[in-house]
Amino acid sequence: AHSFWDAAAPLISVTEKHPFLVSMVDGTLDLENFQYYVVQDALYLTDFADCLNRLGNKMMECGGNEEISKRLHQFAVGAEECEKD
Repeated sequence: AHSFWDAAAPLISVTEKHPFLVSMVDGTLDLENFQYYVVQDALYLTDFADCLNRLGNKMMECGGNEEISKRLHQFAVGAEECEKD
């Protein structure tokens, strides 16, 4: 896991300095931009949950690993719950 984080460190560093994220963290992000972000995030999470459910279903249809299928469905529930918060 450490090698993954080490490899991703340069990208994480650049991302953390992105003006949108910096302004969201320091409270200076324009309200209209924040509202747009929240709506887009909710749409993304809804579609992401749908994709995870479809993948879990497809895995079982193709005789895949039942445990992995369950995990995909659990991840989908997590994404749906996150979207509602």
